[in-house]
Amino acid sequence: MQIIDTIKPKLQQLLWLNRNSQKKVLANSKRASNGALFVNQIVIPSGLPILIGTKNSDLDRDDFTALQIHNYRTLTEFTLQLSDTESLQVIWDNTNGSAISGDDLFDRVDGDDLITNVVLKFLTV
Repeated sequence: MQIIDTIKPKLQQLLWLNRNSQKKVLANSKRASNGALFVNQIVIPSGLPILIGTKNSDLDRDDFTALQIHNYRTLTEFTLQLSDTESLQVIWDNTNGSAISGDDLFDRVDGDDLITNVVLKFLTV
């Protein structure tokens, strides 16, 4: 069951798009004047970007609108439940563009009932 805070999408088709490309270690390197290489590495405990989306499937317009409203009303952490066994504490990631994006399945003046290519951006806390 997928639940974003209190919103349970009618179409349970959201995927964790960047699950296998998480950067969980921050590293930098520097050369000393004698040419020795110094590498500093640290585990990133929070602030990991989480991208959830529909890929080629759809999200209902009412759910999409509810998520947009949630984005500008909820500035604190909440629970993102991806399945019955997996959940994360997150905040919306509004740091680089919109936290919620998507395209109407069919172009219509008043918008289509289904939204495709939906991407929801979060940061872990």
